[in-house]
Amino acid sequence: MSRLLAIFLIGALAAGCTPGRIDRVRVESGYDPVQYRFVPYNRAMKADVSGNPFGMDQQAFNTLVSETIQPPGVVPSDGSPYRVHLAFNGSTSVNRDLACRASGGGVRSGDMTLVAALCPGNGQALTFLTGSVSDISGPDDPRFRKFVRSSVVNLFPPQTEDDRNEPCFIPGC
Repeated sequence: MSRLLAIFLIGALAAGCTPGRIDRVRVESGYDPVQYRFVPYNRAMKADVSGNPFGMDQQAFNTLVSETIQPPGVVPSDGSPYRVHLAFNGSTSVNRDLACRASGGGVRSGDMTLVAALCPGNGQALTFLTGSVSDISGPDDPRFRKFVRSSVVNLFPPQTEDDRNEPCFIPGC
């Protein structure tokens, strides 16, 4: 079995276990897959949250989201250079200019929507996505945590074959 087919099958199996759906993922030209590839697995990320789909205390919701996006065993840090903007139940019509400042909304019936973006400082999004999930019972629902965490991991796509074929001028790359 070819390596590409194995990667595809593993990805399909993992996607089948994730609640919700990702409707759109956009990777901008400034994103460096080599630089960012391990971030969602071993680095603290700063959560920048907008909106609150559960109507709970906003600070408590922000803390919940911040803890949810971190890799296992990593403590959230506001000093992290990896800022992830998450807008819940807002407009999902965004582009690289709007993704890092998308506004969220409040409680509503139907699907919970999400815009997530990897934002360098106050600049434009390096990557962003839109997605939704239904039938979330509340903030303690494990499906909510899985959806948010998997969405954040999707903001950090790995290097592709095309990336590896680019000329390299640094020894050892």
